[in-house]
Amino acid sequence: MKTENFDAVIVGGGLAGLAAALEARKSGLNAALLCKSRAGRSGNTLVSGASLSVVNGDRESGDSEALMEKDLLDSGAGISDTRLCRVFSMESGKALQELRDCGVTFKDFGGKPLAKQPPGHSAARYFPSEYRNLPYTNRGLALTVPLAEKAAGDGISIRDRMTAVRLLKGKNRICGLLAVDGNSGEPVFFRTGIVILAAGGGASLFAANNNTADVSCDSYGLAYEAGAVLRDMEMVQFYPSMMYEPFRVTISNPLFGDGAVMKNSLGEQFLFRYSDSGNRATRDVMARAAWREIVEGRGNPKYVFVDCSGIEKEKLEGRYGELAEILKKYGIDVSQDMLPVAPSAHFYLGGVVIDERCATSVRGLLACGEAAGGLHGANRLAGTALAEAFVFGKRAGRTAAEIFRITPDAPPAPDEEMRFPEFRDGIPVSELTESLRNCMWRSASIIRNRDSLEKARQEVDRIGSLRGEAGIRNAREIVDHFSLNAMIAAARMLISCSMLREETRGAFCREEFPETTERFKGSFFAAKNTDGETGFRFVKNSG
Repeated sequence: MKTENFDAVIVGGGLAGLAAALEARKSGLNAALLCKSRAGRSGNTLVSGASLSVVNGDRESGDSEALMEKDLLDSGAGISDTRLCRVFSMESGKALQELRDCGVTFKDFGGKPLAKQPPGHSAARYFPSEYRNLPYTNRGLALTVPLAEKAAGDGISIRDRMTAVRLLKGKNRICGLLAVDGNSGEPVFFRTGIVILAAGGGASLFAANNNTADVSCDSYGLAYEAGAVLRDMEMVQFYPSMMYEPFRVTISNPLFGDGAVMKNSLGEQFLFRYSDSGNRATRDVMARAAWREIVEGRGNPKYVFVDCSGIEKEKLEGRYGELAEILKKYGIDVSQDMLPVAPSAHFYLGGVVIDERCATSVRGLLACGEAAGGLHGANRLAGTALAEAFVFGKRAGRTAAEIFRITPDAPPAPDEEMRFPEFRDGIPVSELTESLRNCMWRSASIIRNRDSLEKARQEVDRIGSLRGEAGIRNAREIVDHFSLNAMIAAARMLISCSMLREETRGAFCREEFPETTERFKGSFFAAKNTDGETGFRFVKNSG
């Protein structure tokens, strides 16, 4: 088996991974970045709104670090990690200039940086990057391409189509990882004492999602099998307004802050039935409301609608010109036509437990971006995902350098034999994966109850029992088999934590427990026991 040696290895080629790699390299580390597809042109950053919500330093904005922290904690519904919220609030204000230093540009409006105020934010602090020359559905390239070019120029070893499939430990610390080369199908052992997980989340666990195909719970599967602790794995954010037809595009939340409204097939502005905030409600409220309207027959029939006619023409053309142009290509006039939308799985709020330094419970293993949990608690504010990826990606890179300075010696040999799956015929992996996603969307998505969760548990167990019969005929299926295992692990944690949490909180909804209770003001933590089973514990949040 081919072996390569690095001071640190970063898993993931999106904004978090690139930020971590650049910071590690800046500190002098010999770093490799492994990407399942193509670094800078993959992952959820690619299909994001390419906007960051950070503390707005303009005095006229009325924003402050304290106000940002309060908004994060309020949005998190009482279970956010207060330490992470404090760090984010203190450091996010520097992110725009640091990204500009990497070659990223941001939109101007009236001679000043354009700042929007989506629902849930107490100030205008949502800053779109300049993506007008890019495909609207790939706006994230405005952020990742400059960073990927800088990473290549700085001497970071970028390995595209290289998928990490197992973390290896020796003497109770990380000593490397096993990867599969997507081009040759050959295994590669990366020997390193430091691994940074930045491979995104796993909202693609659900059939209806707006994630890229290469984001499939990989970070969670790697961390879980290595013995790391995960948290809040029942918490998933569902986006309320995804357009599926005539093409797929996210109808962004800032539109509602500027005057757009959501209506059902009867023409009713139904959101006021669910929240006094109406069309400025947070995403969790909007997603459940849209789901209810559709399920109860007030959709048309699969969708509800976004009406942008109430937005001032100058704002609509100035702030949302790119959206208007792409809709126009499909014969839709955003200023007067109703936009058909429905909820979709969007962002995994839970993830690997980290401290302020991005360190996990496994020595030498770090995590950042959507791979990590804690910052968002039970809900997430618009624009904070990309800001989190950059802020904590940089912190992970700095921590990697600190760890290397303390332990520069070569990592020990792995405690276990490095096994690689053999090729075999069998059930198509894609068939099992599709069954898993359909099951999770039907029974464990926006609104859950004990019966639906029990159905999900039985189906996931059935799929788990069949994975040993899945065929592995090429490198692609090795990767798909690994991702299926990771998704099954995440699904089981989600279902078990959902069973245990008998309440509704933030983005999480148990139908038979509609109230939020003090009893569950805290987080469920999950980890693999020595007997191979998953253990759970609940910790009250004192913040």
